[in-house]
Amino acid sequence: MENLTWKSTTKQIYTGVLLYSLCGMVSGLVAILALLGGDFWGVLSVIISIAVVVGYIMYFLGLRNFKNVVKEPDAPVVNKLYTAVILVIIGYIIGFIPIAGAIMQGILSLIAFIMMMVAYSKLKKSPTFPELARKGASMLFTAMLLAIIGSIFGIIPIVGAVIAGILNIISFIMVLLGWKKIADADLTE
Repeated sequence: MENLTWKSTTKQIYTGVLLYSLCGMVSGLVAILALLGGDFWGVLSVIISIAVVVGYIMYFLGLRNFKNVVKEPDAPVVNKLYTAVILVIIGYIIGFIPIAGAIMQGILSLIAFIMMMVAYSKLKKSPTFPELARKGASMLFTAMLLAIIGSIFGIIPIVGAVIAGILNIISFIMVLLGWKKIADADLTE
């Protein structure tokens, strides 16, 4: 069995987050192009969707290992993140079902984002996390809050979509920076 460390597990988490985030952003554009026609865009859309799922699975597996690396007060909190990612993966897969799937995906994502926000709130105050990791958890908390607010604004036609898009871009950047801080944290701090 591989020797699990803070660095190896957080690197896997960060890589998974990077993959699902970047591919998730590109997937919307490619899906639109696929609707306009052409087998190439349809195939590319499927490949990118698979890459999103692979990213979530890497994130999921990284969290599963990370909960065994963190010290005891934080392991149950990381386990909540792990459960939230399971909900996101299920939601993403269900999202392929027309109309009802999109609604269920939205509901599962909202529940998962709230679970993540609560977990990051606890991790940003963790007595066992290094200072840099607590700052990363704080960024992740803010990113989840922005994602939830963006989802709510997204319901409003036109203007809401613009506001949601801006908040989602900020959230995306904060998620990457937050996990990068956690991955770069030195346990000897």
